[in-house]
Amino acid sequence: MRRGVDLHLHSDASDGLLTPDALCERAARCDLEVVALTDHDTVAGLPAALEAATRCGLRLVPAIELTCRVRAGAHGTVHVLGYGIDPDAAALARAAAYNRAGKRAQVGAIVEQLGAREGVVLDPEAVWGGRPEGGYVGRHHVAAALVRRGAVRSRLRAFRRYLRSDRVPPVEVVDAADGLAAIHQAGGLAVLAHPTRADLRHHLRPLLRLGLNGLEVYRPRATPALRERLLELAAGEDLWVTGGSDWHGHHPEPPLGSWRPPAEALGRIVERLAPG
Repeated sequence: MRRGVDLHLHSDASDGLLTPDALCERAARCDLEVVALTDHDTVAGLPAALEAATRCGLRLVPAIELTCRVRAGAHGTVHVLGYGIDPDAAALARAAAYNRAGKRAQVGAIVEQLGAREGVVLDPEAVWGGRPEGGYVGRHHVAAALVRRGAVRSRLRAFRRYLRSDRVPPVEVVDAADGLAAIHQAGGLAVLAHPTRADLRHHLRPLLRLGLNGLEVYRPRATPALRERLLELAAGEDLWVTGGSDWHGHHPEPPLGSWRPPAEALGRIVERLAPG
């Protein structure tokens, strides 16, 4: 494959910086050839991204990153990438809408908690940022509002100080069985996003029983030892291997295209999802 691949990108349809069309245009300028738009719990950005990809000569994989609950508790959710989906599939639309409603409710509870416990008062409208009713809102939008208010200096500090999973109200999202079923009914492959060793201990086996199709092996912060373990598991369980930068565009992330998975390692999945 002569040019680059990145199968994990976000636009401002969820919590990325760029609009879907601007994201595709920048990806093309960065010498990427195959990309996947994997916005959190929404496919709203896909029509504009598909149009821009055609214009820019990109091969775009329609995708989503769906939050799913595997077990109870603050650390019981995972992110599952759905690749090659039909964006109009009804079951996937219902699952994504359920998650967006749950995250919007969580954000409201976080704003109340920040005022009551931390003395940090945020205007909910500053968090919603004019996003449409039913649009995606998540903790990253709270982090951005905290930065704008001057309560913290960066989104990373906002997460570390106020927004860790064990410090915020729980979020109601789809059960993993329903989430994976929705991806499969949409014709997609279900891939565990950015798996950690804790995910491998607590979440992998339940997800395999539900029909998990792949593992995101190649990502910027995966250690060589973890990558090797993931490759072993993928081979042993006959799983697809994927990879991507998980690029959102917010400081201090490196520029788009400066990190990319090895294209030769993803040739098989690319031919499955974006033949050409």
